[in-house]
Amino acid sequence: MTKNILTQWAHLQRKITGAPEHLLGSHGSGAWSPNTDIYESADDVIVKVELAGVDKESIRVHLEGQAVIVEGVRRDPYGGESTAGYRFRQMEIEYGPFQRVVPVPFAVSGEQARAQISNGILKVRLPRAKAPVQTKITITMEI
Repeated sequence: MTKNILTQWAHLQRKITGAPEHLLGSHGSGAWSPNTDIYESADDVIVKVELAGVDKESIRVHLEGQAVIVEGVRRDPYGGESTAGYRFRQMEIEYGPFQRVVPVPFAVSGEQARAQISNGILKVRLPRAKAPVQTKITITMEI
């Protein structure tokens, strides 16, 4: 079974479970969409993205209008030569490029937005603003 077939199977399973199409991410061949939690308060919205095994340097977070976009690449550190001679029995961990587009229900302040990654969870805090602003958000490691 090829990785492409497994990716298509995972996509089909998400559809069967009732996940909306915009959450599945229609962002091109081979890209996968990480699991995401979204919390909203009167002051801000917090987006938590599960990115176990993704290097901080491989993650890009930015705003476009009223959507936060998280994208990057998860590489298989044990792939390639270390799996030579092995036959895959099960493949559930998705590798390669990923993208998650999260619509934000209100205007956010890009200048005050913060993102940090700790223990494989990216946490993006987006404070409310009066008007939407497109900006880059810097990824910082939690100490």
